[in-house]
Amino acid sequence: MTSEDHDSPSNLTMAQIADPHDLYQKSVQSPDNDMEFLSDYFREYTGKTLRHFREDFCGTAYLSAYFVSQHEKNRALGVDLDWPTLNWGTKHNISALTPDQQQRVSLVNANVLDVHQPRVQMIAALNFSYMVFLDRPTLLQYLTNVKESLRPGGLLVMDIWGGSESQVLQEERREIENSEDKQIGDFIFTWDQDTFDPFTHFYTTRIHFSFSDGSEIRNAFVYYWRLWTIPEVTELMADAGFQDIHVLWEGTDPATQEGTATYERAEKGDADQAWIAYLVGKTPSG
Repeated sequence: MTSEDHDSPSNLTMAQIADPHDLYQKSVQSPDNDMEFLSDYFREYTGKTLRHFREDFCGTAYLSAYFVSQHEKNRALGVDLDWPTLNWGTKHNISALTPDQQQRVSLVNANVLDVHQPRVQMIAALNFSYMVFLDRPTLLQYLTNVKESLRPGGLLVMDIWGGSESQVLQEERREIENSEDKQIGDFIFTWDQDTFDPFTHFYTTRIHFSFSDGSEIRNAFVYYWRLWTIPEVTELMADAGFQDIHVLWEGTDPATQEGTATYERAEKGDADQAWIAYLVGKTPSG
């Protein structure tokens, strides 16, 4: 067997061929749904059109790239500390845009605690990314910086996760449809709630991928978080100076008792075993 034969794709497992960032985007992210939700809620709440958006902890900037593709006046700023991930996003997501669209998205390799300009209409911190801040002073510092980075009347939107199942050590597997990728095909995404300390709410979660040939990518992504609660975060948002802080809670279909994927402002939630909600705060209008 020659070295060329040894290195050919036919001799590699699917795990060796697969790109973890691509798998993550296909498993976790839905920029069309997320951006439609954020844009619609901004218009409903403010009466204005969202044109200048910042994605904190943007990773591959999938959401930012999608946003600028939707209108010729849309501008996006993506901020992330991890240069290799930003670089991957530039090569795979930003490069797929038209030259004009590429001019309207800026990626900043920096700590979200340090970026203040330009001021934007909305900042989103999704996929529980802000939970990397493990103590109240640091989370307050982040929220204060966000407030200073928003225009008057601007919105901060963060998702939050909870329920009794969020504190259970378990693995949840989902099959991901991937028929357009002939080399990999459908694969299994595994969300691994690995360790949780009820004293501190410090959490280790992991993402694994497995494939039809039996190969796996273990620990493709590992997160060390604090599982923050709604009252903790909303109190810190108030301390940072946000106004009209509220929760968008998922509705329940009375016939099936399943979630409707529609989020509306609510004053009280249900004690579900697992839930995801959005926290929203507004900056003073000036």
